[in-house]
Amino acid sequence: MIDPKRYTSGRIAVINLSATIEGLELRRAGGAPVEDLLVLSKLLFVRGDLLGRIADHDQAEWVALEAVASFPDAPRSLFIRAQLAERFHRFSEAQTLLDRASAAGHPDREIDAERAALLQATGHYLQALSLRSRLAKEDAGIHTLGALGSLLAEMGSWSAAEAAYRAALDADPGVSPLPCGQLLFEWAVGAMRRHELERAEAIFAELDAILPQHVPGRGHRAEVALARGQVEDAMTLILPLIAFSDDPEYGATYAEILAARGERQAAARQAESAAAAYELLLARRPEAYADHAAAFYMGIGDRPWRAVELARFNRRLRDTPRSRRLMSRARRAAIAAEARTSCPGQGGHMRGPVEKIA
Repeated sequence: MIDPKRYTSGRIAVINLSATIEGLELRRAGGAPVEDLLVLSKLLFVRGDLLGRIADHDQAEWVALEAVASFPDAPRSLFIRAQLAERFHRFSEAQTLLDRASAAGHPDREIDAERAALLQATGHYLQALSLRSRLAKEDAGIHTLGALGSLLAEMGSWSAAEAAYRAALDADPGVSPLPCGQLLFEWAVGAMRRHELERAEAIFAELDAILPQHVPGRGHRAEVALARGQVEDAMTLILPLIAFSDDPEYGATYAEILAARGERQAAARQAESAAAAYELLLARRPEAYADHAAAFYMGIGDRPWRAVELARFNRRLRDTPRSRRLMSRARRAAIAAEARTSCPGQGGHMRGPVEKIA
């Protein structure tokens, strides 16, 4: 599908990204201008997404808020704050801020792109589709076409989504593997949600060829390997991520792999560690982590009623097909757990690695 030589080496791209971040952080310490702070925030978000670093996401938000503190009610400040709220799933806050930014005169195109993201996140797919389609028609690039593809995938229009993803790759004029890598990740996750494991593995392999440093890509590829019964391959993929990333999702996947190998005590210890990390995140950002934590607790985390509580909270935030499926699975897991309690000897429960993101 993709010639790896089309892009800069993934290793070099990540080194350059971190070097730019370090330079901007030094300038920030000496009193950087607002524009430098906003670039720094953007790049921290990119690195956080790429390397699975929650600390980078936190730092990116702090830097962005620092940048806009001197003009809190200006249109641009309102827009940036809306983007931050949407990223961390504070959707009502994001909607209010976006409306204020629009009324204050922030550029319509940026408003429409962010509004499309917010509509998609909250399940208003037809309204989002109208905006995504127009934006892609007006400026057919990797970002607009890729966003359209991700929306179509969520809507269940998989053939159209794959066509949009291919068009997005063809429209990419750059040499950086980072935009392409994120698109391939979203494409592969879409295949996982459809339980098309071979298709997902093929796309993850493409991602690995151009950007092996993509931590979420490797983490989800481990889940695909586990779902296909390739337990040792899954272990090889997940182990480097445990020490590198501060996201408990990879620790949870590691626990699942240990359980699949029959290492129940080690799996239980790892699950306890992941649970502690999830609870810390939920205390700080409940909206952002409720869905992932619910998926964890209905399976290897083994607290199904906590999963129901979190899934219910997540559905209140966004009534989407995925949030409804999560709620339904959490309830089934809780009922099954009660049945096992009343009928001992039926065996333990472990979530399937693909089911958790379905």
